Amino acid sequence: MKFRDYRRVKAQPGLTSMIDIIFLLLIFFVLSSTFVLQPAIKIKLPKTLTSQLPVRKEVIVIIARDKRVFINNKLTKYSDIFNRFQEESKLQPNGTVVIRADRDVAHGFVVKVMDIVKQAGFPNLAIATEPIKLEK
Repeated sequence: MKFRDYRRVKAQPGLTSMIDIIFLLLIFFVLSSTFVLQPAIKIKLPKTLTSQLPVRKEVIVIIARDKRVFINNKLTKYSDIFNRFQEESKLQPNGTVVIRADRDVAHGFVVKVMDIVKQAGFPNLAIATEPIKLEK
């Protein structure tokens, strides 16, 4: 007696769709990893041996090379700096102002901004620096 040979079709996962899904996941992770960057304001901090990070960063002032002033990452006109600091001092009366000035900005401009900070009522002022890496 001869039996028929029923050949079963073996189920195989579609490699094309799996490759598409892996490719899409790869694109997602590559693109989403680029979003974790620092702000686009590029500055070069001066280097010191005795730099330390402030414990509480409350108001951050960034002075770019071209004398643009950013208060808490918002561009502020020079004429509006005093008003912005007065508003911030009402919200944080004993707050600390951290100045992150580019090392190529004129010293006089940074001192003017520091004077405006003091006039607006902030008692604490800090200047951000980068530590110098000592070679052994």
